[in-house]
Amino acid sequence: MNAFTAFAGPDTLTGRLPLRSFATDRAEAEPIAIFHCPTADRFAAQADAIAAHVSTHGYAVVEAWDAETATLSEVAARFGRVQSHIRADANGLVGISVDTVVNREWEAFRSEYRGVSTEEFLPHTDGSYLQGLVREGDHYLQLLPPGMLLLQCWQPASSGGGNILVDGQRVFHDLARAHPRHHAALSTKGCVTYCRDDQIALDCAVFERLRDGTAMLRFRYDAAAFVADWAIEAFHLLQNEYFANPAYQIRLALGTGQIALVDNHRMLHGRDAFVNEQPGKGRSMRRVWLSREGLPVLRNAAGQTPEKRALKRCEAYRILEATAALTATPSLGIRPAA
Repeated sequence: MNAFTAFAGPDTLTGRLPLRSFATDRAEAEPIAIFHCPTADRFAAQADAIAAHVSTHGYAVVEAWDAETATLSEVAARFGRVQSHIRADANGLVGISVDTVVNREWEAFRSEYRGVSTEEFLPHTDGSYLQGLVREGDHYLQLLPPGMLLLQCWQPASSGGGNILVDGQRVFHDLARAHPRHHAALSTKGCVTYCRDDQIALDCAVFERLRDGTAMLRFRYDAAAFVADWAIEAFHLLQNEYFANPAYQIRLALGTGQIALVDNHRMLHGRDAFVNEQPGKGRSMRRVWLSREGLPVLRNAAGQTPEKRALKRCEAYRILEATAALTATPSLGIRPAA
């Protein structure tokens, strides 16, 4: 089977296949779906199909009509509310220029932010370190890692920089069959804590059960992870036998204007190291987070909305107001085996 599947209504891709899949050690590589959207109207007509594909496969790729920031915002608005980031602009976009960044405090701790380097970034859950409360009107939302992330390629690297995806749902079920004891340990709250800069998520599970019956994957394998003694063997096994195993990896080389939509509660994503050989012609990607619908709501027992210093650190990751009606919301997270 061809590793590329184009979804373009009556049209097809014009022979240009810039996105590549390098799934290995598998009987048959999963097809990479490229939704060809030469206009905003064509995208709107395919939004439901794109959402359905993310629900089934954990990700999809949109070949958009251009590579502008407004296009990324328009695509994102169809699928969820934007969740901001400490390196984002006022619209929640983490992009090429730092001139529009709202919060500059992170720059004093630049080494904590792997995304700004050219080094390899192992497959991970974006926002794995997020845990807290953000105020929204007269109530508070429980802060979780974003439900989805969108990556827009403005300019690919001249060498390296390929994106890596790992399907946590496949790993979840394979681990349960092969290593039930380790699966149980990693599904227990308290097995791991993640800390990045001023953010800390205490007593987490790698596979955390949510109220809707799905599991949320929360994982990264670097100095941000603090693992309980009783789970350390399982944590290393998960990385070495599964997440770092090429048989579980899908590699993408996004072309200019292509946008990857990723279920962040199911898929890990990472990046190869890359080289920027010429000034102004290096790898340039934009990113936006989308919050998961139905986040737990909390209300102050005294009916107050007090200002708490402990919550100040969460404000950079608040959920922004929707800019358009959500018309295509994917089902997110790891689902139980049928």
